[in-house]
Amino acid sequence: MLMWGPPGSGKTSAIWQMSEILIKERQGAVIFIQDPQVAIWCLTALRRVENNRPIVTVAEDLDALVQMHGEHHFLALYDGEFQLDNVVHLATTNYPDRLDRRFVDRPSRFDTIMRIGMPTLDARLAYFSVKEPTLDKDTLNRWSIRTEGYSVAHLREVCIAIQCFNQDEDEVFERLDKMKRLIQLNSDGDERESAGFLNHKG
Repeated sequence: MLMWGPPGSGKTSAIWQMSEILIKERQGAVIFIQDPQVAIWCLTALRRVENNRPIVTVAEDLDALVQMHGEHHFLALYDGEFQLDNVVHLATTNYPDRLDRRFVDRPSRFDTIMRIGMPTLDARLAYFSVKEPTLDKDTLNRWSIRTEGYSVAHLREVCIAIQCFNQDEDEVFERLDKMKRLIQLNSDGDERESAGFLNHKG
C-alpha cells in the first residue's frame, strides 16, 4: 500500500495505529526501512527464524529514500525479484509525482494506492471532542469549522495554544491561517503546485 497526501494529513499516525494492532493482536513485526538493501538482508534473516510471523515494512517519504539510495533495490524489494510470504509493504509520500511510474503504475509493487487528505469536518469534531472533552458544543462546532484544511499538527496546536497557554482564540487562528498561507507560496510568491498524480512529469 502506498499512502500519499499533503504533509500533516495523518499518514504517520495511521501507520502507528496499524503497527500497534499488528503487534498486539497478531504478534507481528514492523520493520522501518531506510536502506532497501539492508532491509532485504534483514527480512531474509528474519524469515529463517520466524517462518510465519506477519511482517509489515514501512518506508516513510519513499520519494526521498529512493533519491538517496536509488531505485534498483526498492524495485527489487517491492517486486517478484525479492519475495517473501506473509509480508505487507507500506510506504508514504507527500510527493507522488516524484516517484517513477514503475512504482505507481505497476500493481505488483503497490496494488493499493490511497490518498490521505486533511481531516474532514467529522474527523475534526471527533479530534477536538477527544482531546478537549470539556469544550461546550458551540466552541466545539466553531473550532471544527474554523480549522477547514488544517493538518493534525495544526489541530493539536489549537488545543495547546488556547487551552494550555490561554492564548486568544482569534489570534491563534489568525497566526495559523497566516502560517498555512505562507507554506502554500513558493519563493516567487506564487501558489505552490499541488502534489498529486495528475502533476506527474514522468
